[in-house]
Amino acid sequence: MSSGDERYDVVVVGARCAGAPLAALLARQGFEVCLVEKAQLSGDTPSTHVFEADALAFLDSLGVLDGLRATGAPLVARADARVGEVRWPAVWPVRAGDPGGVMSVRRFRLDPLLAETARDAGATLLTGTAVTELVRAENGRVTGVRVSSATGGEETRGGTADERVLKARLVVGADGRASTVARLAGSRSYHVTRNQFALFWGYFEGAQIGEPTFVFHRWADRFVLGIPTDGGLYQVQVGVDPARVGEFRAGLPGSLLEYARAAEPVAEALAGARPVGTPRGTTHWKGYFREPTGPGWVLVGDAGHFKDPTGGRGIGDAFLQAAELARTLAGRLTGEAAQLDEALRRWGTWRDAEFVEPYWFAADLGSLAPLPAVLPEVLRGMRRAGVADSLFELVNHRAAPTDILTGPRLLAAVGRLLARGRIGVLREVARLAAADRRRRALAARPCYETC
Repeated sequence: MSSGDERYDVVVVGARCAGAPLAALLARQGFEVCLVEKAQLSGDTPSTHVFEADALAFLDSLGVLDGLRATGAPLVARADARVGEVRWPAVWPVRAGDPGGVMSVRRFRLDPLLAETARDAGATLLTGTAVTELVRAENGRVTGVRVSSATGGEETRGGTADERVLKARLVVGADGRASTVARLAGSRSYHVTRNQFALFWGYFEGAQIGEPTFVFHRWADRFVLGIPTDGGLYQVQVGVDPARVGEFRAGLPGSLLEYARAAEPVAEALAGARPVGTPRGTTHWKGYFREPTGPGWVLVGDAGHFKDPTGGRGIGDAFLQAAELARTLAGRLTGEAAQLDEALRRWGTWRDAEFVEPYWFAADLGSLAPLPAVLPEVLRGMRRAGVADSLFELVNHRAAPTDILTGPRLLAAVGRLLARGRIGVLREVARLAAADRRRRALAARPCYETC
């Protein structure tokens, strides 16, 4: 059944960490926004659900931080870090006005808060509603979406499943890695990487938390993350060699506990703790950039860019993209189509430049290859200089890897390693330099997934 066309300035497809904040920001600018979500937001979605200082500042400005704190999730100000054999206690770097350093809130609590904020701002929210087609003008420009409401309820207007067309000057795909908008628009992927670690996570009650601390240990062929989350629980994530996934799955939840206890501070937190629910995992994914925009459409969040989750930046990056896109669209949605397209093209150029260096760093962090010896040696030097905590500015997205791994720091680290007889470091640095040159060449001339 069709109930006719409805007209909006923007249709945002996907009502989670990219789409809901964008819809809220655009609605607050006075635009008519429809926010479409195929699922019911009370359900969970696979996610590491950790977000850092920049994301917390954004959430505070959006007006949802109090709701997040009401979940019982603490604002974490300290970290226990290990990279290779270098371990140190850290104070999470923050700026004036930041409400905290890092936080963990499960998505079935976070996502509804974001969607409610968009609806309160004036956006129309349609859940249980799937996009089936992009509507195009004769010249090929996207002018809306055809949707099908598969379930009843308030958001589907009277509880009747129906099909209708939502017309808009712009369609935003914020619908995640399996983006329907990206597929229907024909957006191609580039800079594609495959995961090496498999990722598993679970929750424990009765943990000995003490002062809330973010634990990140990456060494040899493992990484372990631990942090208190909402509901008084303790969240654990571990990286597993795919060759061992079968035995790891067979041993759950004990295998998760065994891996987690390899990190001393997590072992201390879990002393006497009990697992809650069934651990979850993901064993295959790929990182990518997708072509960000075309006539009448744009991709934001995981729909357009996804990196290895070891770096923990998915949610924060979605917020950054949504905020920048909202600024880009201000005053341009009512102008000429060519002006809108040019503004979106510039936004896409900004997105790639902003996230390409952290993208490759996350891929390296999530690699099964041994950590390059020069990296922990750089950190040793930073510890001696009292600036090692600034490493966490990478996950705040307030520093790039090249701001941390500077030329002088690398040269000093190589010199110290050579003085200790580590001649192999020269080959290692040569390999790193060659990889960097290849990646810079790809930034100028992307290789698409079909290369």
